[in-house]
Amino acid sequence: MKLALLNGNRFNPWHFQGYKYIEGDPEITAFRAESEIQQFFDERDDGSAGFRFERIYFDTQAGSPIGRLLKSAQTRYFGREPRILPFYDRLDRFDLIQSWELFTDWSEQALIAHEKYGTPLLVMVWDNIPFNMERNPARRDLKKRVAAGADLFVVHTERSRRMLGMEGVDANRIVLINPGVDTDKFCPGPRARPGFGLDDEDFVILFVGWFLPRKGMDYLLLALRELLQDAECKKRRIRLLAVGSGPGKDRIDTLLDRLELRDSCVFAGSLPYSRMPDAFRAADVFVLPSIATPEWQEQFGMSLIEAMSCGTPVVSTLSGAISEIVGDSGILCQPNDFVSILDALKRLMVNPGLREDLGAKGRQCALDLFTLEQFAAGLGSVYSRLV
Repeated sequence: MKLALLNGNRFNPWHFQGYKYIEGDPEITAFRAESEIQQFFDERDDGSAGFRFERIYFDTQAGSPIGRLLKSAQTRYFGREPRILPFYDRLDRFDLIQSWELFTDWSEQALIAHEKYGTPLLVMVWDNIPFNMERNPARRDLKKRVAAGADLFVVHTERSRRMLGMEGVDANRIVLINPGVDTDKFCPGPRARPGFGLDDEDFVILFVGWFLPRKGMDYLLLALRELLQDAECKKRRIRLLAVGSGPGKDRIDTLLDRLELRDSCVFAGSLPYSRMPDAFRAADVFVLPSIATPEWQEQFGMSLIEAMSCGTPVVSTLSGAISEIVGDSGILCQPNDFVSILDALKRLMVNPGLREDLGAKGRQCALDLFTLEQFAAGLGSVYSRLV
C-alpha cells in the first residue's frame, strides 16, 4: 500500500514512531512544508521517522519573485497567513491519503485529490474545540467540506470525538486511537543527572516544551519562586530542568531575572529525541502547566505519556484533554494558578512515597494504553478498512 502522509509543517520524531510497526509495512511518502515551526521540530529529530519526503511550498516560498515579495510583506506586517501552493496532482499515485485537521490547506488539497481520483481520504484530528478556526469564512467552508467529504477520521481523545460530532460527523466515521510511546526506551532506569549539570541530592522539576504562553511555563516559574522560599523545602536544593526552544524565550528570560531564578534553572535547549528518556529519568517530577486560549487547549500532550512511561510522577492542569490521559496517575491543578502548582510540587517534594506511587501508576498506564504496538495496530486496522 502506498500512503501519502500530509502533516504540513508538523513532522516530528515523537508523533510518527509507531508507523514502522504497522502491519504490511506501507510505503509512506510524507509531504512536508518548511517553516520556522518545522525547524524547531528538526532540532529534536534524530532521523527516526524513516519516511520518503516530498517538499510542498508556501506561496511565500515559490512562484514569481514579485508575488513572493508581496505575499511575504503582507504576512510579516499585516498578519496574512501563508497559503500552500496547490499540489493535489501529486497525490494521484497513492492508495490512501492521510491528512490532518479539517481547517488546513493540506486537507483541502487532499479533498480535491479524493474527489478527482477517488483515492480514500483519512483525516487525523487533534483539535478539540467545536467550531474552532472559523473566523475566516473560507476556513469555515473548508471545514464543512472536509467533514462531509472525508471517508474516516482518527481522533486521539474523547473530546476530539465529541467536537467532530458537534460539527456534523457521524459516529461511525470516527475512530479513536491512542498515540503511543516506545515503552522500552522510555522506561524507569538510572538517573543520568551529571549530563544535565544536576546533582543526585537535587530535587529536580522537569519542563518539556515550547516557551509559548499557552504551555504555562510562566506559572511554573512563579510556583518555583514560592517553593524556594518555603520553610519546609529550604533544606534541599531545588532545580528546574527546562528542555525546549521556540518563540517566547525572551519573555521567559525577563521573568527569570525579575524572580531571581537563574541560579535554580538549567536550560538544556532542544535535545535530540534519543536523549529525552534521560531527561525524564533525571527528574523527580514532570510538570506540564498548560493553559487554554480561545483557539487552542491541550490536545494530547505527548510529553505526558513519555514521563508516565519513565515512571516520573506528573503534575499538570485541568486543561483540554489532559485529564483523559493522566487519570489518577498524576496531580492535576487549576490552569493559570501558580499556587495550585506550588501545592502539588510541595506535596510531592515532602512525600517520596507519593512520588513512587504516582510513578508506578503512570508506568502501568503507559503499558496498558499507550504503546507503539497498540497505536500501529489501530491505525493498520483503519488502513485495511479503507484500502
